[in-house]
Amino acid sequence: MTSQVIAYVAVSLDGYIAGDGGSVDFLEQFGSDEYGFHEFFDSIDAVIMGSATYEQILGFGWPYGDTPGLVLTTQSLDTPAGPRITFASEPTGQAIRDYASSFDRPVWLVGGGKVITAGLLQGAVDILEMYVMPIALGSGVPLFTSPYSGHLELAESRHFSNGVVKLVYTTNPQVGRTIDGPVGDVR
Repeated sequence: MTSQVIAYVAVSLDGYIAGDGGSVDFLEQFGSDEYGFHEFFDSIDAVIMGSATYEQILGFGWPYGDTPGLVLTTQSLDTPAGPRITFASEPTGQAIRDYASSFDRPVWLVGGGKVITAGLLQGAVDILEMYVMPIALGSGVPLFTSPYSGHLELAESRHFSNGVVKLVYTTNPQVGRTIDGPVGDVR
C-alpha cells in the first residue's frame, strides 16, 4: 500500500517558499512550537525533495537524523553519512509514488516548488499542508511554478498567535494527473 504523500511547507503571504537566492531567513521571526512540527516529523517515515532543496539542506547539515530520503535528480550528488538517501531520475510523480509505496506511514514532500508543483500536476500529492507567514517577500522561489487547477478541498484551517495561518488541503489524485509523460517535471 502506498503511504500518504504530504507536501508540508511554509510560504509567504505572496506565495514564496524562499526569498531571493533561496534564503529562508524570513521564517526565523515566525518560529513557534504551536505548529506541531515535531509531532508531524515523528509521524512520517521518509522525506522527498528535489536536488536544489537537497543541496541547500546539506549546506546547513542534514537535519532529519536517520530518516531515509529520496532526492529527485539527474545529477550525481554527495550523500551525508548516516541517512539512507536514494536518488531517482524518473518522472516526478512516478518517482514519488514508487518511493512512497515502500513505507507504511506518510512521507513528507519537503520541496522545492518545482517538485511540489510537478507532484500535484502528476497526482502524487495527497495533502498540501501550508503555513502561511504574514509577510510579503515580493520575489523569491515560488511555491507554484506552473498553474494548478486540480481539485483542492480545504480540510483544515487554523490561525496562530503570531499571525501564521495553517491551511490543509486534500487532493483528488485523478485530477491534474499527467498521463502522457513528464509534463511539469522538474528535470
